[in-house]
This record gives sequence, structure tokens and C-alpha cells, in this order.
Amino acid sequence: MEKKPSSPSPQLIPDNVFVRRVLIFFAIAAFAAALWTLSELLALVFGSILVAVVLRAIAEPIRQVTSIGERLALLLAGLAIIAVLGVVSYLFGSRISGQLVTVAEMLPNAASSLSKQMPFLTVSELVRDTSIGNLVTSAFSWGTTIFGAVFSLVVMIVAGIYIAISPRVYIRGFVRLFPSGTRDQISAILNDSGHALRRWLGAQLIAMIIVGTLVGLGLAIVGVPSALALGLIAGVAEFVPIIGPVIGAIPALLLASTESFEMVLWTLALFVVVQQVESNIIMPIVAGRAVELPPAVGLFSVVALGILFGPLGLVLGYPLAIVIDVAVQRLYLGGVLKEPIYLRDEETKPKNQS
Repeated sequence: MEKKPSSPSPQLIPDNVFVRRVLIFFAIAAFAAALWTLSELLALVFGSILVAVVLRAIAEPIRQVTSIGERLALLLAGLAIIAVLGVVSYLFGSRISGQLVTVAEMLPNAASSLSKQMPFLTVSELVRDTSIGNLVTSAFSWGTTIFGAVFSLVVMIVAGIYIAISPRVYIRGFVRLFPSGTRDQISAILNDSGHALRRWLGAQLIAMIIVGTLVGLGLAIVGVPSALALGLIAGVAEFVPIIGPVIGAIPALLLASTESFEMVLWTLALFVVVQQVESNIIMPIVAGRAVELPPAVGLFSVVALGILFGPLGLVLGYPLAIVIDVAVQRLYLGGVLKEPIYLRDEETKPKNQS
């Protein structure tokens, strides 16, 4: 009678290997928990990088034209920004500040009046106990948001100046965190991301100016109160693609509702026309293919990062999605699938592809 082969006994993992795996697991879990706890700090870091990108984008043409050093060019870029803001404040500051105070005083009454007329439009009831509802509530909490926004802005500006002065130090330190075989790809991702962010920021600045001007003029023609301040709000909100234009239109629609229903329709039509001009004419011309994201991807990126990082993530969600898009193209499409990638407005093949 033949003996059946005995099943192999399971191999025991040595104690030192088991302990090492457990420690690695807990280290990864602790790192993930730290990232979650410091999520707002990470958003501030990315905001500081955007500030540095803006400063260097302005300083680079100055340096090329005048042949001066980088730091002096950065100083001139900062002074130019301060000068522009000072001139605008001198010409329109008193009118804008007065109208902003008027808008802040009128909005609560307008919202309350509209809610009484149409109870189903009460925002707190529609979005209560949802992630997006919590985001909206925190974004419009005036007591904490304004102070937090000012503090965050100051931190981002100061840190952005430091990064702009010596960007290579931070880039070199970040790249060295990765294995030597991947450092070239990481450097390429950082370079392409910087280029894409410069393009996007320039496009957004142009779009903000045009949208704010058109909305302000249009609301003045329609007859909505505080048109200049509402145009400023719409222009600033334009920095957040997709969601920003909707947020920027809400104050104008609320104030128009205090006048007449016909004015609400004219205001709504104005915002629709302005956004069509911005989406189909302005952005395709000034942004180009280098920063193009599918609308649904951009929308979910803004919402997801807003839920993760709060109001600051809502503001920085789209540019961060641009960086993620560049990384996916470089690492996955080009590195894994060996497909052509599209960056810097031209077709680019990975370095390891013939």
C-alpha cells in the first residue's frame, strides 16, 4: 500500500522578520495618521509653493530683461506686486470697502427673506449631516474663517518668499527622499509641475480680472446694488475653478432678490454668459493643453481636497490636481505603460522610451 505524500509543514517566520514587519506596519500607520493630523499644514506648504511660483514667474522676465541677480529680481517682483495693489487700493479702495460692508450687512437679511419665501432653499437643511455640507458650513463660518484665512495667507506669503529665494535647496532635499533610481523622474515631475502651475496661475489671474470686470459692469448696468464689490467677490472666487463661479454668484443673486424677480433673472443670465466666455474663450487661449483637466476630474478633486483639508483645500484643490495629473502622466503613463505624455504643450516621450 502506497503512502500518501505528506503535506509540507508551514514554514515558520523567524522572530526578527516578524517583528520587523510589525514595526514597518505600525510605522506606515503612524505616518498616515501624522499626515492626516497635519493635513492643514500640508495645504499651507502647497500654498507657499504657489506663492513662490508666482514670485519667480514675475521675477524671471525682470531678470532676463535687466540681467540682474535672482534675489534682486525677486525683490523687484515683490515691490511690483505691492505697487499694483497700492494703486488699486488708492483708486478704488474706499468705494470697494464701503460696498463690501454694505454687502455684508445686506446678505443675511436677503438670505433670511428668501428662505421665508421659499423654505426649501434653506441651505442648512439641504446639506445637514453630509461631508459637503460640513465643508460649506465651515467655509462660511465668518468668525473663524476670516481670521484663519488671514493667518494662513500670512504664513503662505512668508514661507513662499523663503522658498522663492532658494528653491533648489528645497527641491534637492525633497528629491533626496526618494531612491536614487527614481530621482530623475521626480525631478522631471517637479519641473513639469512648476511649468504647469505657472501657466495655470497666469491664466487664472487673467480670468479673475476679466470675470470681475465683466460682472461688475454687468451688475451696474442691470442695477444690482454694490456692483463693484460683487464684481470683486466674483473675480476672487474665480480662483477656485468650477465651484468658485457658483459661490461668487450667490451674493449677487441674493442682493438681486431684494429688488425684483426680474433682476434675479438678469443677474443669473449675466453670470451664465460671463462663465461661458471664461470657459470657452479665455481659458483655452491663455491656459493651453498643458493644464487641461477633464471637468469632472477637476470638480471631484476640488470637493475631495476641500473635505480633506477644509476651506484651504477647497481653494488649493485644483492646482494640486494639476500636480497629481503631471505625476500620473510621468510615473504611470510614461513610466509603466510607455505611452506618450502631453506636457508643456507638446508631445513628450519618456526618457526610457526610444
